Amino acid sequence: MKKVFCSLLVLATVTAFSQNNETYFLSQPSLTPDGQTVVFSFEGDIWKANLADKQAYRLTAMQGYETAAKVSPDGKWIAFTGRQYGNPDIYIMPISGGDIRQITYHSASDEMSSWSWDSKTIYFTSNRAGQMSGFTVPLTGGTPQRVFGNYFFQYDHNLVEHPTSGEIFFNDTWESSSQAHRKRYKGPFNPDVQSYNPKTKKFTKYTNWEGKDFAQTIDKNGNVYFISDEANGEYNLYTMANGKKTALT
Repeated sequence: MKKVFCSLLVLATVTAFSQNNETYFLSQPSLTPDGQTVVFSFEGDIWKANLADKQAYRLTAMQGYETAAKVSPDGKWIAFTGRQYGNPDIYIMPISGGDIRQITYHSASDEMSSWSWDSKTIYFTSNRAGQMSGFTVPLTGGTPQRVFGNYFFQYDHNLVEHPTSGEIFFNDTWESSSQAHRKRYKGPFNPDVQSYNPKTKKFTKYTNWEGKDFAQTIDKNGNVYFISDEANGEYNLYTMANGKKTALT
């Protein structure tokens, strides 16, 4: 039986950030498709802010921390990692607030990654297979499926779907997962931006830097953006322009 939790998005009782207040430690932003609203994490809860009036409203008040909120491509849903019962699971809720529904129930750690472009499937990372691996689960719930079922890739995470090519982009070392905060690492476990197309069985390695290339995201036009420390040992934003790694910051 699915557990449903009531969101506390009630205008009479929510806490709103004033335009003139300075607020720190906001993290993990996710924009709606129209670019007018941002969803983010703050003090262990999920918040939503309209960029026009610069007011933020709390969407969750569950026990435990809620993090890694991602807005669906159709702009109707938010999926996030919640720790209502201690271990991380995947939850969803309407973008406007309302009932929060638990999607995964495993005793392992399930961490939110991304959405499919049709907004019907959620990608997440879990250690239920013994080590971190990418899984999918339908928006409506059901049995999660391992993305790379042949176990060829180990420790795959940060999964994100390309809108047209059918590729699934990912990283596959712990340096881009549990050690993402560690700067200037160079060694055998350096992460690269990679992809695998389940239909064509084609594997592509897009970067080959001895340091860190990771945390890729893809827009609706298929442009790939990611983090790299190649330029100066600090994390900067990069893209792939005509197959070439190009710095943006």
